[in-house]
Amino acid sequence: MSYCYLGHLSLIKRLFAGLAASLGLLSFPAFAALPVFSFVEFNIAFVLGLSLPVLIIAALMKPVVEIKWRFPALITLSLLSMLYAIAYLHAYQVIVLLSSGMIFMTLLYLWPFSKTNDRRDSLSEHRFLSSTAKKFSNLGISSCAIVFLVLLWFFPKVDAYNSWALCSFVILLIAALHLVLFSFNQIRKRENQQDHKNTEIYRLVIQWLVSLTYVVAMFLWLNTTIDIVWLVIACVLSYLVTLINGSWFLVQRVLAVLPIKVEDEKISIEDLFSFTHDPATNLPSYQQAMIRFEQLVKSSEKKKYAAIVFKSVNFQQVNAVLGHHNSDILLLQLAYCLQRKVVDKDSLVNFDVEKQPIRLARLHGLHFLVVVDLTASHHPEKIVINDLCQQLSAAVPDAMSFKSFSLNFKLIFGAAIFGEHGDNVSEVIAHAGDALLLTETEQQFLTYFDNSSVLYTEQQLLLMECLKQDIQDENLYWYIQPQISLSDRKITGFELKVHWYHGGKPQELHEFVQLAEHSGEVYLLTKHMIKQAFKVLSTLNELGLSLPVSLKLSSKNLLESDLVDFIEMQMKHHNISAKYFLIELTETVIAEAGDRVNAIIAQLKSLEIGIVIDNFSGSYEVLRYLRKMSFEQVKIDCSQLGNSVENSADKIIIDTLVHLTRSMQIPLVGTRVDSNTILRAFESLGGECAQGNTIHRGVVPDEIEIWLEKWFEQYPDSQPRV
Repeated sequence: MSYCYLGHLSLIKRLFAGLAASLGLLSFPAFAALPVFSFVEFNIAFVLGLSLPVLIIAALMKPVVEIKWRFPALITLSLLSMLYAIAYLHAYQVIVLLSSGMIFMTLLYLWPFSKTNDRRDSLSEHRFLSSTAKKFSNLGISSCAIVFLVLLWFFPKVDAYNSWALCSFVILLIAALHLVLFSFNQIRKRENQQDHKNTEIYRLVIQWLVSLTYVVAMFLWLNTTIDIVWLVIACVLSYLVTLINGSWFLVQRVLAVLPIKVEDEKISIEDLFSFTHDPATNLPSYQQAMIRFEQLVKSSEKKKYAAIVFKSVNFQQVNAVLGHHNSDILLLQLAYCLQRKVVDKDSLVNFDVEKQPIRLARLHGLHFLVVVDLTASHHPEKIVINDLCQQLSAAVPDAMSFKSFSLNFKLIFGAAIFGEHGDNVSEVIAHAGDALLLTETEQQFLTYFDNSSVLYTEQQLLLMECLKQDIQDENLYWYIQPQISLSDRKITGFELKVHWYHGGKPQELHEFVQLAEHSGEVYLLTKHMIKQAFKVLSTLNELGLSLPVSLKLSSKNLLESDLVDFIEMQMKHHNISAKYFLIELTETVIAEAGDRVNAIIAQLKSLEIGIVIDNFSGSYEVLRYLRKMSFEQVKIDCSQLGNSVENSADKIIIDTLVHLTRSMQIPLVGTRVDSNTILRAFESLGGECAQGNTIHRGVVPDEIEIWLEKWFEQYPDSQPRV
């Protein structure tokens, strides 16, 4: 026992002496009298002195970039184990040496093939093969090593020397296949990018050749063909080449994550600040916040973060009154107050690289961002987030002023949690912004992102795609609904309607017009409607009937600039006067009509196209238009009369509208007359013309002649004169 202790103590002294020599400290007098050590001991100290700084640097850089630092650590330990077995072991020297050597050999090639999630890694685009191929290759290399170790330790009768040669050359063969495929990838990449130069393949080929030398040296030494010195040289040389390659890859990864690459000229601190910060608020920009957030997520995978996006709901008033230049002064004041409130909160992410933390970032427009670390808190997540939002809201002064202008600001918030509402930084921030939109729509204080909204969005996108295709293929269903005079049942006109069938259910125009707007096919839909209306007019003209046909444009986006030219083309094609063609506009479209829409309406009227007001309610805006323009018809919704016949308020409103339009000598049509109760109530109020399911649900344009014959047989006196 005392001999072993003294032997190990002597080893430790010798290692310190070798480490001092490798670090250039032999010139100090304190080390002048150290004992002379062997060639193997010198290499042990050399490996220690070389590996420790590299491992320390790799561990320190892990929060910045993703580094598999356990591989160089294990490679170093396996090499030291080999050298220790050569220098000091006697009873189990060969078995420990071969075991450490196989682990060393395996790790040399598992390190380059290890998986990384860093997309900015210089090797990430072409890390040899697909993930499946890498998985099988790593499995093959690991299996060879495990088989060799099992044979070595549990089957002593198996020739260990030949087993070493066989397993080592299988590992080298797998690595060689990787190098060949990697070379092909590099050649294809150079063909696409002529100026792209890459030395990775040369480095890996050199490493493969040195490893081959190491395997051969081990086999020859086992068979007493070469001296132990050559084996030690081969081991250390293979380790050095691997460490150089690993350090080069580490430098490439660090350079890849730097926000600014400096090549030919230096960037001043002021320029760097302007590149990474918002000029109006001096807060970190969206890109800077993204980089810092991504670095934290990669360096601490077990932590949980929440992104909170917020804005001031009434800051637009400042822009309207003061202009953007002056409003930026108030925006700077707001940012200062918020930053001062959260600067000491260690649970919030610091978006800046300066000593003074900045825990607030500015996104696009008036949106701001904070990211909170939820890991250390013992309270529920929503309580932590709500408390933070309350503190931010309280940080805003009661009134912020610029000269004589003063305004109270109110903040609203949207939140998304990393891992629950998204798996990458940009997605989580975007979802927090979506939650903020919902907060503003529902006039709330704080809203959390709802994952079901993603499914709803996907469903809406699918609906848009289906509708777009059906509009392009003209896969729509048309029908016309007659309007009649209640006194003699004469037909006074028709309204063209359209159904779009999806999932077996029909949808009317007002139900899918917004989808058509979002899909970009709303004007093509309008042209289809106009073509169908003129086809109906042509059919009526052939039957000797001069009856108007109307179609509804329920959105101002349906009024395109070349709409008038298209209608003129249809008039010439069918040789029909435009006075029988009516366009219905809702009150909303008329009330929100801008100069462009008014100009199009004026052009339509110049062609004698009649304009009809649909869903007339007697609003002041529309009454103003009634005084200025002549309208062909006014339509009112009579469906409320069916809810309660005794409802005096509905009866008074409709009775007023009937008398108003009659005094202005504008024809009135009651729509949605879908029951006999509504029909009788409308007649009792003085209604003269009606349209709805009670009169008829609708006629397919191809069957209009048959329907007219049956109608005229039922009401002989209703047939109009030509």
